[in-house]
Amino acid sequence: MAPPLGLGQGLIRLLQFSGLLSDETSVKPQLSFWDEFVQEYFAPKAIMKLTLWKDNQRKEAKPFEIGVPVLPRFFLATMQSGVKSMTLSLDGAHERSVSQHHGIVECPSAVWTYKYTNGYVVTLCGPLTVHVVVTPVPNPAQPLMTPFRLKFERFQFDVDTHEKSISLDSIIGARIVESPQTPLVRNVPILSLHGTSSSQRGAKEDRQWDDPCALTDHASIPSEPVNAFGIPQDTMRYLEVRGREVDARLHQNIFLSSWRRTQVK
Repeated sequence: MAPPLGLGQGLIRLLQFSGLLSDETSVKPQLSFWDEFVQEYFAPKAIMKLTLWKDNQRKEAKPFEIGVPVLPRFFLATMQSGVKSMTLSLDGAHERSVSQHHGIVECPSAVWTYKYTNGYVVTLCGPLTVHVVVTPVPNPAQPLMTPFRLKFERFQFDVDTHEKSISLDSIIGARIVESPQTPLVRNVPILSLHGTSSSQRGAKEDRQWDDPCALTDHASIPSEPVNAFGIPQDTMRYLEVRGREVDARLHQNIFLSSWRRTQVK
């Protein structure tokens, strides 16, 4: 008998999940890749719950519940928005067992990093909870032997903050590196054209020479690839549209169910 889940198997599965996301393969912009990816890592009725906050402030939130039918296009829309790779960091994560075939991985400070083709790096930070279950995988070639695979049944990521940075190589412009001046050189009085001494300048202006600085003439910076919630706008638009479709079907089913009960009476 295999050991119960909760002894590190779920963590290993999450690292495999992250490793495939970080691979900068050329087939990622294809829907077929993400169909196979979701089938490999998510249970048939799995739910990914994602909560985002606007401008890192607890005033306006966007909660999303993403089912398996929507997940492939969710990942595809993200990749088509300029993402070249994603990485999931699980510092401080721990795993516990619920049953023989069910374990839970919890990480209080997970980091989901998105690297964009225009030089931006966006990190989403917050607690992560993943329910990992043993899922049978039918094999028609060997009907008497049913293999099993670890899959995610519930994937919940509550993003507390998101941060943006950009590679210096992505900033276009002529760059001039200024060397720091020593205190001896900095304190020598130099008369300006207006007859004022440089030693009379304020301490604020004087402190700018404490460290080296780079001056970029007519700098050009790529536009930010994410909205105020930390994800590409096309990705959010897709999730919002699918969310409205699900709500419409739910209301329709409730209406039909109520109508059938009235007809029975």
